[in-house]
Amino acid sequence: MFHFYEYTALQIKQKHNSKMLYTTYLETLQRYNLQFRYKVLWQKHKDGYQLLAKENLKTGKREYLGRRDEKTEKIAADFRDSKQKIKERLKELKEKLKRDEKLNKLEDIARAPRELIALLRKINELNLEDKLIVIGTNSLYAYEAKAGIMIEESHLATHDIDILNRKDKGVSFIFNALHQDTSALEFMQTIDKTFYQSPNVPYRFINNDGVWIELITPSSQEGSKTSFMADVIPLDMKGMQWLENARLFQDTIIGLDGKSANITTIHPLEFAVYKHWLAQQEDRDYLKHTRDSEQSKLVTNIIFEYMPNIDIEKEIKLLKHIPKSVVDDYILACLN
Repeated sequence: MFHFYEYTALQIKQKHNSKMLYTTYLETLQRYNLQFRYKVLWQKHKDGYQLLAKENLKTGKREYLGRRDEKTEKIAADFRDSKQKIKERLKELKEKLKRDEKLNKLEDIARAPRELIALLRKINELNLEDKLIVIGTNSLYAYEAKAGIMIEESHLATHDIDILNRKDKGVSFIFNALHQDTSALEFMQTIDKTFYQSPNVPYRFINNDGVWIELITPSSQEGSKTSFMADVIPLDMKGMQWLENARLFQDTIIGLDGKSANITTIHPLEFAVYKHWLAQQEDRDYLKHTRDSEQSKLVTNIIFEYMPNIDIEKEIKLLKHIPKSVVDDYILACLN
């Protein structure tokens, strides 16, 4: 029923190299953002001497490190030298990433939509992977990447990207330090300036290419202390609590433009169970019902054939956050 194209040895090698390079770039970028969200400067005191100050680039708040002397001169010099070295390192890594993009396309492993990659890269840069997770059809890119296969395009095609804003995770330190009060619309427009918020569906953002990104904040998050995504009305959806409590699953995927990005989604087994349940809902659109059912069987097939580390019979019994009746129905339909 399903046909998968397995990666060649060269494709596996290129995918691995791309993942390592992108990981190195992210680690370096996040180090830069953490260490150099300040600048150092000399400030003249009213009594005539100079003080070394460290100023927060976001808030403007200053911390004084002492009078100008040999010790503070060295602190200032070391700060500037370290900053320059990391900037040069980032420049080198960006150049390598550009070459890597060409190799990814050459080896024919460039797969995911550009908009998905752009969104994920922003999430990666701000260390929000455990906060904003992919749900829905685009999760399949994570599963195929981990399995070293390519799913037939007919199962992947979609014009919407669903992102779950997990209530049990606060924003990362990097995000908090750089963009604490960012609204969802501002966040989306850092990816593509043409995104606008739908007047009818406030959690939906649409760009000029007709791509929808839906940022879903569960209704249970109302009253949250963080101002992040405060402009999105919380949503109550069937099965939302199962997705919020699902185990996370991560990998690096490659976009059609050759760029890499880390994707976080739900565990493939829980995806399969959830999609099977969703397909049985009477109020589900017929076309979506058919797609949900196919995706449940597709991912189950991938687990059996390409993910030997997942013991379905053992792990299916550990899904305590999903009702037993739902799990049993999946077992009966997909595992027998």
